[in-house]
Amino acid sequence: MKNAITFLVFLAYATLIFFMPNNIWLASFVIVNLILMLIIKVNFKKAMINLTKYLPFILFTFIFNILLDNYINAIWMAAKLLLVCNATYIYSRTITVAQLAKTVRTICKPLEIFKINTEEIEVLVSIALSMIPVLKKEYREVKEACKAKNINFNIKNMKIILSKILLSTIKRINEIDESLVEKGYEY
Repeated sequence: MKNAITFLVFLAYATLIFFMPNNIWLASFVIVNLILMLIIKVNFKKAMINLTKYLPFILFTFIFNILLDNYINAIWMAAKLLLVCNATYIYSRTITVAQLAKTVRTICKPLEIFKINTEEIEVLVSIALSMIPVLKKEYREVKEACKAKNINFNIKNMKIILSKILLSTIKRINEIDESLVEKGYEY
């Protein structure tokens, strides 16, 4: 139950960042993030490296907001996205995939009234979150294979690249499916 409350507080916090006006509130969220990083003992350097991974998305959003609105609102939106990405990183340092899956199951408990199996939701969340590192690994392997074969890693060759990643992902999903069946899990 503690994880469910923490998760809901995190969701409320991340949502609140976007609904607050562009003024002193944003500075208070920066301070809260820094305090949380200190309390949880998050490595500041790793947190900053993690934020750089999201910079292309944030820059894209920034440019999009400049085109549709104005540069001041674009700056505020980019700052809010940075804060939410940082808050997500902080939260991810406090919980494992299994704990997060159990948390989602706990939150979905009221759905049992409608005969929805929350255990299946837990398994689906666990598998989905576990697939992220697998997809990253497959992406790196395909990228290295393309370099070894002198294939440019660009938009023109994306069909080849995505097909290889998709095929290896489908193989991995089949392995997970077989494993679940062998363990007696029926879905």
